[in-house]
Amino acid sequence: MRILVDIRHLTNPQQSGVGEYTIQLLRALFEMDQKNEYVLFSSGHIKPDLSSYFLLSTSYFHIHVPISNKLLNLRTLFLQHPPINWRVREPIDLLFLPNLNIVSLPTDIPTVLTIHDLSWHFFPEFYSKKMQWWHKATRPNELITRSRHLIVPSQSTKQDVVCAFQKQEERISVIPHGCDACFTPHREARDHGVRSRLKLPKEFALFVGTMEPRKNLLALIEGVKHYRIQSHNDLHLVLVGKWGWRSRDLRQRLKKNDVHDWVHYLGYVANEDRPALYRSATVFTWPSIYEGFGLPVLEAMASGTPVVTSHTSSLSELTKDAAILVDPYNSRDISDALRGLLGSNTLQKQLSQRGLARAKELSWKKTAVETLTVFES
Repeated sequence: MRILVDIRHLTNPQQSGVGEYTIQLLRALFEMDQKNEYVLFSSGHIKPDLSSYFLLSTSYFHIHVPISNKLLNLRTLFLQHPPINWRVREPIDLLFLPNLNIVSLPTDIPTVLTIHDLSWHFFPEFYSKKMQWWHKATRPNELITRSRHLIVPSQSTKQDVVCAFQKQEERISVIPHGCDACFTPHREARDHGVRSRLKLPKEFALFVGTMEPRKNLLALIEGVKHYRIQSHNDLHLVLVGKWGWRSRDLRQRLKKNDVHDWVHYLGYVANEDRPALYRSATVFTWPSIYEGFGLPVLEAMASGTPVVTSHTSSLSELTKDAAILVDPYNSRDISDALRGLLGSNTLQKQLSQRGLARAKELSWKKTAVETLTVFES
């Protein structure tokens, strides 16, 4: 079977959750799948360097079209042409879209589409006008309707898709994301070098993700601030990730005098430094308002770091009994959770052990096996 995979989103050198999903899933598929051939399609002025993601293998080959993505998207939008397989000479048996994208689907090739979450549908106010337009331009209703099968990372997202788009449940498979084996609680010599280079404080709460309204970072800052006042504990907050859309309020908040001594924005941190970052944190805090899965939460649990996260959407499904769940709309709830956790060594150890156990249940190999089963069906 020859499978065409849309990897146009991998042209960005700083990968988000969708990029991480695509890279890790394909890497695991290439390692285990010796029967099928994968054709990776990208476009744009910059050709992604796949050697930095995957070992050279006969399992895949790369087709790159050096045409502006903006031009290609406009042509696809207004002409519904060309179909995504237009530059592939060999016949394609299956099309895999790891995320929504502006694409013209061929009518004679079955499509598998991954829907990571429906935040753009339920919470459009969290997105810039440009991003709202982009999601509309992908024609999600048409893509979801025409796809032979959908993959979602959680039961929560499956229910959302069924509710919002009336997709038949039997055409949706819940396949959780995995976790890279580099995320472990075992400290390495280079951990100290990472701490020094990033100038990490002695004790800190950590957030990893895009700086955008959905992540609820203003409430997190207020929650940590209230905890510091009540406990007289010099807990710092470290924010890691690139700036997203509608981030003006957060940028302004970080300039205020009451936070500049203990809130640290590090920007995007290289993948090789993230395991040490998680291991160094006192607690991982992720009070997101809505998530389809929450990969950074899984990475924190795999690192043995206690987690405080939201009780909303998929996060309670992901963490089970391995995290303290809070109301993301209530910063005092975040503060109370920190006070309860950091005031009890027993609870910290308990959550760490439960998180490690939960993380062992999920791996990219398992994700790849279940994804391949969908492909073959």
